[in-house]
Amino acid sequence: MRLGARTVVTLLVGFLVASLVGLVGLVLYMDADRSPLADCNVTGGSVRIVDAAGVETAEISGYSGVQLANAAAIVNAGADLGLGARDQTIGVMTAMGESGLQVLDHGDAVGPDSRGLFQQRDNGAWGTYEQRMDPTASATMFFQALSRLPDRWSLPPTIVAHRVQINADPYHYERYWPAAVAVVTGLAGQDLDAIATLAGPSPCSAISAAGLTADGWTVPLLGTVRYTSAFGMRVNPVTGVRQLHSGADLAAPDGTPIYAVGPGVVTIAGPSTGGNTGYMVAVDHGGGVQTRYVHPWPSGILVRVGDQVTAGQQIARVGSSGNSTGPHLHFEVRVNGIPVDPIPFMGQLGVGLAV
Repeated sequence: MRLGARTVVTLLVGFLVASLVGLVGLVLYMDADRSPLADCNVTGGSVRIVDAAGVETAEISGYSGVQLANAAAIVNAGADLGLGARDQTIGVMTAMGESGLQVLDHGDAVGPDSRGLFQQRDNGAWGTYEQRMDPTASATMFFQALSRLPDRWSLPPTIVAHRVQINADPYHYERYWPAAVAVVTGLAGQDLDAIATLAGPSPCSAISAAGLTADGWTVPLLGTVRYTSAFGMRVNPVTGVRQLHSGADLAAPDGTPIYAVGPGVVTIAGPSTGGNTGYMVAVDHGGGVQTRYVHPWPSGILVRVGDQVTAGQQIARVGSSGNSTGPHLHFEVRVNGIPVDPIPFMGQLGVGLAV
């Protein structure tokens, strides 16, 4: 299914090393040990904190006292709305990123009227001042907005939070996800692995025998490749100019099959645009997510604009067109037109790179 349909995604797979020296051997992988289930619970089951007042004596992942009491209020607000553990954990993660789990009676330079755990603004969309300053009421408003996102199960947690908060950096909340999982599991008093599974990698994200996650995602290249350049600022090896490298480079022999990582519609199949060089294929997956496959030779492009493609369908062959030092795939992910690091993004969809 394209992003925007109801699917279930995995918990954040940790960041790989962002900067590598030389040529590092990688194996593109998916977790084949897990088995798909025919029936999956999209909500993941709610978590409820029974003794919300008693949590103030604990300390979890650097959070304690009233911070944990506020986290418990967030979790219980989600439970009251019938939301699952993943949604509840996203709520805690968001409040960590906005206020450090504290009810702040001030905003910042961007939003001076922001208040409370979620830094909700006085713009008519987030209730009264009293509601924004109340942990349960503010969490309820957050979850009500979150529940209106029909494609949230197909998106990484940080993107879900971004869609609700409309903040500047879609990946601002990513760093808080592990702590949020730890806090929710700790407060719930349940097995860490069990709750972490509910909050993220459900059985629906297992890998099928066909090499796809059950949600329909896969790797762009198969087998062992060389990870030659990470996402981020670097000196361009061809032009010598320091600039953003907007994707991850995977070196492979000329002609190696390139696969669409997910279902979607081909929007570019020819000369590169948007800062890329040479030739490329771009696939729109819905929900503002686009993947780009850059540097095939013109003869190595196997699809046309408007084609519907499926995950795992061959769309091109590895080449070295444009500014390139040798045959490789420049794999890129854009969210709402902005390039993001494809390694953690795909990791959160259950597909990653293993050193």
